[in-house]
Amino acid sequence: MRKLISIILAATAGIAYADDAGVYINANAGINTGSNYQFAYNANAGYMFNRYLGVEAGFTGASTSYWDAAIKGVLPIPIVDIYGRLGMSYVNNYGSTSGAVLYGVGVAFPILPYIRINIEDYAISNASTQNFLMGGLEVKF
Repeated sequence: MRKLISIILAATAGIAYADDAGVYINANAGINTGSNYQFAYNANAGYMFNRYLGVEAGFTGASTSYWDAAIKGVLPIPIVDIYGRLGMSYVNNYGSTSGAVLYGVGVAFPILPYIRINIEDYAISNASTQNFLMGGLEVKF
């Protein structure tokens, strides 16, 4: 009986591990703390290779628009997922464009198997670093 339970638990863990891979999108709203607490929003689309590593691309809108691509690392713990992002951003500021580094951290709270509430803090660093504090929803497909 113990062997059967062990096999079932191992198979379930394997399914849960594989189930974390796939496409996701998220939408967030918040503030740009680097620019007098101005309203900001963003949207991202990404792909998780497994429960620990993925890639994503997105857009952040505020007084300046930002396009970015990043690597996402996730540390899953029982109640929340803690994640970090590191990548590059393309900044379009009133007609002039430049490159920047994107870095940040966040937490995601699962509310349904494929829906999570996330809270994140990230910065886009170039000549004038902008910091964003965002909250929103993520949907996995």
